[in-house]
Amino acid sequence: MMDHYKDRGFFSSEIKDRLERRIGSVFEAADHMIRKRMDNALEGFIDCALANDVAFNALRHQMPSPTLAALDEYQSSYPHYDRFAVDQAINQFGALLADGQYLLHGGRWFSDGDSFTTNRPLSTTFCPQIALRSAEWRGKAYDANRVELMVIRVTQPRTKAYLFGPEGELKHEKEAVFASGAHLRRLREHFIMNLTVNKATTDGLNIVEKTVPAFVTEIELS
Repeated sequence: MMDHYKDRGFFSSEIKDRLERRIGSVFEAADHMIRKRMDNALEGFIDCALANDVAFNALRHQMPSPTLAALDEYQSSYPHYDRFAVDQAINQFGALLADGQYLLHGGRWFSDGDSFTTNRPLSTTFCPQIALRSAEWRGKAYDANRVELMVIRVTQPRTKAYLFGPEGELKHEKEAVFASGAHLRRLREHFIMNLTVNKATTDGLNIVEKTVPAFVTEIELS
């Protein structure tokens, strides 16, 4: 796998050292998740690693508790939320993540070109299993004709992110949401394998399936 990823980690060197005993990089974690489709042990490991990571918890303590109403609505009512209020909350109470921080996003690349500036908050996660579920959520992969896991590297950060804590109904998502205006650059994509995806029919009575290609895409975010 991608040699230049070998010494990269999720959040800190502590998490990196522990993760590399099983999977050598975030790219390999995304590749692994596409091939296996489910790995609760890996997700449990990430839960424990984040809970014990000093850097992660220091940033979390900068965030207000309980979660602000606008951000709580963003998580619980997506895609129906107040974008202005969410951006305002992130820019006021969020933080710039470390240069070199890796996160994941499940979904299709946003434009026809290789660069894109977001016009709404961008949800990311520390967990490849959550990212894959997001890519498949409500038939997204079926409609897009592809499964795509984005491995996002924060580079020269200028866009704040809000880290959701280990409480609330959606605590399992291990989510970091970036404010609008994040600049994304697509570096390259890697075909991994074909996957069977599905979607409920409009009447909700049946499930339709098809086989689509699955990719891991390398992204830089600033």
